[in-house]
Amino acid sequence: MEVLILSFYTGSLFLIVSSVAPVLLRTEEHKDLAGRLYGRILWRFYKIAFFLLLVYLILGLRWWGLVLLAGLSLNMAVSMWLRSFKRKIGNIESYPYNAPERVRFRRVSYLSTALLMVNLAISSSILLKEVL
Repeated sequence: MEVLILSFYTGSLFLIVSSVAPVLLRTEEHKDLAGRLYGRILWRFYKIAFFLLLVYLILGLRWWGLVLLAGLSLNMAVSMWLRSFKRKIGNIESYPYNAPERVRFRRVSYLSTALLMVNLAISSSILLKEVL
């Protein structure tokens, strides 16, 4: 059962990292709308992923469940900062490309995606270890 739960988590993380993020965050037009849509998808993913990892931790009682929860929590914290910063600055498209606010937002957004990729690598390696 733990392998199934971990595979759901890893698969959904793979889908977000490999499909959703690149498609939505690389758009040239309507970046603000794409960012809002990505944020909504991400927050729904966080709720499901947190539940899956809690069940995985309870069923498996393995320490790497805590590592996965810590990684997800770190990503949620970065996303919360991005959300509050976005509310503060408003429409990102109204700022020039090299404006300090837009550069900071872009860097933290890349950090969030990088953290998702690290979480994917960790969960994939744990899943492989579980299966083999």
